[in-house]
Amino acid sequence: MKRLMMIILLSIFLSTALSADVYIKTVTKADPINAMGQSIPARESISEQWIGDDFYFVETGTGLAYLYDFRQNLIYMISHRTKSYLELRPPVNYTSLLPPELAPMAQALEQMTISVEPTGETKIINNIRCQGYRLQVTMMMYPVEISIWASTELPVNLKYFLDKVWPEFAKLELRASGQAVAELSKVKGLWISQESKAQIMGMEVKARSEVVEISKKTPPRGIYTLPQDYRKKDRLEMADLQGF
Repeated sequence: MKRLMMIILLSIFLSTALSADVYIKTVTKADPINAMGQSIPARESISEQWIGDDFYFVETGTGLAYLYDFRQNLIYMISHRTKSYLELRPPVNYTSLLPPELAPMAQALEQMTISVEPTGETKIINNIRCQGYRLQVTMMMYPVEISIWASTELPVNLKYFLDKVWPEFAKLELRASGQAVAELSKVKGLWISQESKAQIMGMEVKARSEVVEISKKTPPRGIYTLPQDYRKKDRLEMADLQGF
């Protein structure tokens, strides 16, 4: 259980992206971890987002993917580990998706606090002018600090996505609800870069994410459809939460 709690805590900040649709590629790098007698090597993952007129799809690079059907107002949480998916209607309460054996974790997530404040700093990242924010998360007395660089001055028009779609996915990625969601709205624009520091079980864990590409492309065929051999279910399973 302790290892799973650590994994979920870590996943919070390893997450928290037309004839041609908008494509966003993000690279995340995490430092190695040595804890509880186990060693996890340094990791690098790639997240790919596709934003169309009727759909949004993100492959997180951590075993989960999300498909948002704007027309039906439905989100599909897709688990590659168990070849399954959940059908969700926003607003989504992440804790209701956890398996019964993780009831203590669900309670801890409900009590999670998030605070956001702008730093007043600006920075150019990959030719995009960004504003700085400091996000602090506390869960089960474990603090996570995230330095965020976000921008509304983007090379493509993402107003609808940022206003209507992104808030739901930010909530899912950070496992947030209630007061925490309101705080996330203080970050204006697309998150272009973030650096996270977490104090977990006596150790400091760091990770960095950066958007390396924003462009318009023809989406791969079938990207906005569910995998045919995946089964539908009502809740996450323990296997869905193993690793990140």
